[in-house]
Amino acid sequence: MGRARGTSTGNTWPATAAGGGAAAAIWLLRHGTSPAVKAWNPPAGHRLPAGPLSVRELGSGSPATVLLHGLTGSGDWFGAGFDPLADHGRLVVPDLLGFGRSMDLARQDFSLDAHVAALDEMLDDLGLAEEPLTVVGHSMGAVLALHWASRRPNTARVVALCAPLYRSRDEAARHIARMGLLEKLFALETPTARLTCAFMCEYRGLAQWISVAVSPQWPVPLARQGVLHSWESYLGGMNGIIQRPGWEEALQALDGKEVPVLLVNGANDPVPVRGRAEELADRFASVHSIEHPVAGHDLPASYPAWCTPLIRQGPVRRRVTAGRTRGSRRDRERSRPPRPQGSSQAPS
Repeated sequence: MGRARGTSTGNTWPATAAGGGAAAAIWLLRHGTSPAVKAWNPPAGHRLPAGPLSVRELGSGSPATVLLHGLTGSGDWFGAGFDPLADHGRLVVPDLLGFGRSMDLARQDFSLDAHVAALDEMLDDLGLAEEPLTVVGHSMGAVLALHWASRRPNTARVVALCAPLYRSRDEAARHIARMGLLEKLFALETPTARLTCAFMCEYRGLAQWISVAVSPQWPVPLARQGVLHSWESYLGGMNGIIQRPGWEEALQALDGKEVPVLLVNGANDPVPVRGRAEELADRFASVHSIEHPVAGHDLPASYPAWCTPLIRQGPVRRRVTAGRTRGSRRDRERSRPPRPQGSSQAPS
């Protein structure tokens, strides 16, 4: 009996090794074919503190462009492909309050007002408080961009990438769950998400490599940074920004000031509500929409060369139809770039 058990145990090692090898091969295949891995490179610039935020800065002069990342991300999501935005002005890329290099484990307030105040402090420290800004955001950062830009007197333009513009918590839950099983389990305020966040806080270094293992579609530095936040900052982003009402009022305020807003989505992105960008372009004269033909929620990481011209271009004119101004209903059929390959999903 002892020899039989030993033989059985010994036979498990080849099977285990084969299983591990297969898992590694699948990871390498997904990693190597990921559009984000192919397109992303580390960004340039110098890093400095500004208010409570860690900020990467590149370029000088006017105009100034500020890039705001999504939930559980960092400013590095806007990789080297966005550096050309600094060729003709100042590029400012913060790690948002409570995330990435701005992680603050002692802080409890990560509300929308706290994020806006942190961004205002950043501008004060950088000497940009009175400068007209182009404000760009991805996912959670897109919603934050709308709120922040609507409160500023000198916003020149807003570009919202993959904005989760939800009108109810149920609508938010449905769309976030469509990203996949992991997002359904971990993206909302659930016991599983809370326990996972507690584990990450206790074993941050290990959690970074686990994040790499379960996220082959992301460049390794971005996957590792995905755990650099606290439960409080996560909830502040999810409940206080993504699921918070008021973004329509922000759009209305921007429209009243005739601030151009460009809503940019990917055709394969399950996070934005299908047709909402076009609906808002019909409703607000300053709002326009455009759609990437294959991108998912990975748009800025995977297709920076497609995004940067949209950010660089000047304000879109309000057009006059039947004696009144209107926003163009849909721009995705105009000047569409060559069709890129592949798609993948990203955190909000």
